[in-house]
Amino acid sequence: MIKSYGVRETTAVGTEAERHAEEIRLCGFTVLRGVVRAEHLDAARAGLDRLYAEQAAAAGGADRLARINDANIVRCPLAQDDLFLELVTQPRLLAVAAALLGEYFVLQQQNGVINPPAGDNYQAAWHRDLPYQHFVSSRPLALSALVCIDPFTAETGGTCVLPGSHKSEQFPSADYVRAHERGAVGDPGDVLVFDSMLYHRAGTNRSGRLRRGLNNVLGLPLLQQQISLPRALGGRFAEDPFLRKFLGYETEPAGSSFEWRGRRLEKLAG
Repeated sequence: MIKSYGVRETTAVGTEAERHAEEIRLCGFTVLRGVVRAEHLDAARAGLDRLYAEQAAAAGGADRLARINDANIVRCPLAQDDLFLELVTQPRLLAVAAALLGEYFVLQQQNGVINPPAGDNYQAAWHRDLPYQHFVSSRPLALSALVCIDPFTAETGGTCVLPGSHKSEQFPSADYVRAHERGAVGDPGDVLVFDSMLYHRAGTNRSGRLRRGLNNVLGLPLLQQQISLPRALGGRFAEDPFLRKFLGYETEPAGSSFEWRGRRLEKLAG
């Protein structure tokens, strides 16, 4: 029992999802422990390494990706390997998303992040996952869900956060950042979930081995996807009622007024 004085209203928390949602509302982030099984983590490590090699080769080499600040990033891996769709549709994660965003939210982007030992990483700069925005919202517009594929520690360059910064329009002063930044530690299989407006950054990997993560942004349907998942997937999963919404099939912009009305008529007929 927590003692209080003069308190007339208290938040009621009854489920795991509600407890994590409260942490995100108040301090901006939480950690879901033990979400992904070990065998899936092994497959995810191999999958991210393979897909990055394929994507870098298709772009003309990793050097060309570095020139556009896109080295060591695997774009939209779920379009090439269904495992990565499974990782972002874990029930415990979706329950937290529903508690904060409501029942209708869309996967806005998915990127694999490979942090090499002592390598340059532009994500080591402070940023929001909804970049260039300087406003605050009374409710979250989007959540970031960073799946820890490898250990996320100070040694491996795990994510650092500024608690409460999702409630500030401006980026804090350098003195404040140095005094209040905090490392969000996670074991393989944990998921760091935070308000996408929370300022955060990657650390420097001093471990001598790769540190991999899978970053997902789940947002309200009014936000545009980074890459069109319906087009990237070529229509796959469109028949599944949940995935049809989650992957953005129902919020993909229509190409004409005729197509927009046709979709509405299809819904009416259905």
